[in-house]
Amino acid sequence: MLMIANWKMNMTRGEIATYLDSLSGEDRWKIWRDRGIRLFLCPPYPYLDYLGGQCRSRNLPIGIMAQNMCAFEKGAYTGEVSAAMLKDLAVDGVLLGHSERRLYFGETDGAIAEKAARALSSALVPVVCFGETRQERDLGQCAAVWSRQVGPVWERVTKCREEGVRTPVYWAYEPVWAIGTGRTADLGDIREVASHLRKTFGEDCASGLLYGGSVNDESVSGLYEKGTVHGFLVGGAFLEAETVLRVFDRLFGHP
Repeated sequence: MLMIANWKMNMTRGEIATYLDSLSGEDRWKIWRDRGIRLFLCPPYPYLDYLGGQCRSRNLPIGIMAQNMCAFEKGAYTGEVSAAMLKDLAVDGVLLGHSERRLYFGETDGAIAEKAARALSSALVPVVCFGETRQERDLGQCAAVWSRQVGPVWERVTKCREEGVRTPVYWAYEPVWAIGTGRTADLGDIREVASHLRKTFGEDCASGLLYGGSVNDESVSGLYEKGTVHGFLVGGAFLEAETVLRVFDRLFGHP
């Protein structure tokens, strides 16, 4: 079970320290980890190393993921960050294809597939985001959008598997119309997505489905179903450590 906090372009060193202060001293993190429930934090690039060091010094069993990475191994790509650099910082995984990256920075399905292949070959766990806009949903194009966004990545995943790469991959279904709006999909919508992945790409593809999109401590319980939802990708709500604790307690119980 993966619970991922995407901090987006938020948090400073001081705010990170305060955030971790609220999570520290909680033995329940080790208990949850031993039960297979993991929290991953996704800070902006400048704080990856600082956050990792702080978690280690506080003995917090919390994973670190990057919000993006470059598809190229290295070279003259000003402003980009490579998989090798993330590994050097002991980063566990990387978010790829978030709708904000697609919308504001023109990331294509093909480019995201290349990044996913690079992450897998570098033993970084890719969490690949996908989801439809409100217009696409109203036009009945959801299934086509899901296939278009997932298909190129799954093709690269399959190739990596054939080459012996066993790094897991997760899919974060984030309907664009729900992100930051306070509206969420319902469990029926998520079941439909899981069924589509299973029928189109196989059981393995559907075995790592996460949900994201206006998830908070009030909505999370109604969105979880064992065997269908394998975790959550949370944005604004997880900028507050107290909300993280409430969500964990609500979903998994206080150990």
